Amino acid sequence: MEIELEEIERQLRGAKGVPSADKLIKYLRLMRDLRIRDSPTVARYGNILLRHFKSHLSEEELWTVHEQVAFAALDSHALQFAASVIQAINRRFPESVRAKRLQGMYYEAVGDYTHAEGIYRDLLGQDPANEMILKRMVALERSRGNVNAAIEALRKYLDTFANDKEGWEELAELYLEVQNYRQAAFCYEELLMHVPGNSSYYVRYADILYTTGGPTNYKTARSYYAKAIELTAGGSLRALFGVLACSAHITDKVALQDARSRAQIELPEVTSQALLRIYKQHAPDKLPFVEPILAKLLSGHGQGI
Repeated sequence: MEIELEEIERQLRGAKGVPSADKLIKYLRLMRDLRIRDSPTVARYGNILLRHFKSHLSEEELWTVHEQVAFAALDSHALQFAASVIQAINRRFPESVRAKRLQGMYYEAVGDYTHAEGIYRDLLGQDPANEMILKRMVALERSRGNVNAAIEALRKYLDTFANDKEGWEELAELYLEVQNYRQAAFCYEELLMHVPGNSSYYVRYADILYTTGGPTNYKTARSYYAKAIELTAGGSLRALFGVLACSAHITDKVALQDARSRAQIELPEVTSQALLRIYKQHAPDKLPFVEPILAKLLSGHGQGI
């Protein structure tokens, strides 16, 4: 489908005058099916289709295209065009929740947050568990710059839709904005339960623990960085540097009686060598900057025996 989309895009770009209805319809269908976000282009071709070729669309697809184009116009801040498309949708579906959501999003886009909130609260009064509208309340508070209210709105959403990993990621981001590291860490603990094989979650969770600081957090962070290294077969630079940074803060004396203790002692040196190999292979020009950093991190490592 991606190859087909590329060919259609090439034909549309090369069209002289108004492109054909078939190509415009195919392009918008592929963009919907592949869930690709290119709002300015969707809005432009959607505008041409709706102005010149409405009769080529079935009733169902006509309004699907209206909705698709309305979202694209809002996203690309073509507000006058968005308003005209949304008005058409509202005239056709005056009681539709999706139409009212689009109206609320238009008010958000023009900065009329009071009107937008009124629409969303009315809709939530009819259906308190409406996923789309609960998400819009989060976006609304973020647009207002009210991070604490956005956190509360997102927590309310996740009370019902606890398996939404993007929701947990966003909540972690909001907690980090207000420097609530404990709650941000909790969000990544949830994400690690949902997707235990995602190396980026291990790195982000370790980053939060490292930022929080303290001997226990440094040790736990190091273990999560190490897991990310394992999952990426040594390909995560951030995790490799994370291991070194944590080790530089861990000054516990350890004995050599067991393999685990020996591994803890050897880990910083092994990690440093892995980083040097990567930079030598992929970015040798950066070695003069990297080598002193690695040396400093290694010198700070408490390797007491």
